Amino acid sequence: MGSQAYLEKPAMEPMAQKQGLALPWQWSALAAILLAASGHLLIKFGLISAAQTITDLSAAARIIHYLLQPAVAVGLAIYGLGTIFWISAVSRRDISFLYPITALNYVLVSVGGRFLFNEIVSPTRWLGIGVVVIGVALLQLSVQGDRA
Repeated sequence: MGSQAYLEKPAMEPMAQKQGLALPWQWSALAAILLAASGHLLIKFGLISAAQTITDLSAAARIIHYLLQPAVAVGLAIYGLGTIFWISAVSRRDISFLYPITALNYVLVSVGGRFLFNEIVSPTRWLGIGVVVIGVALLQLSVQGDRA
């Protein structure tokens, strides 16, 4: 077995289908991205709520107070569910192909921060978000013919 054979990877998708993974990798990746962004936004909501009731607490007590907020706990659970979908997607595609797609989390969380929490997003930041979207699109186009 030469070094060239070592570099060539077997196609992962047919193997995953034989193992009974019914959800296509695209849907798993999309679910992972949407759930991660939703989890982050819920955590932020919970932290905002917690900050209104917090007094002079030690760092450890503050962390416990944050974790006991329902929105933070649900946000963490949703993020965890997203991780399960991520595992499903990564089990069938190369991580070098999938990981750049997770940059869409930046877009979703920024849009959520703007519209859910009235955060100020400068034109320069919007431009950066646009660059991220274009970058993800270019990365996906660059491997369209590949079975990454």
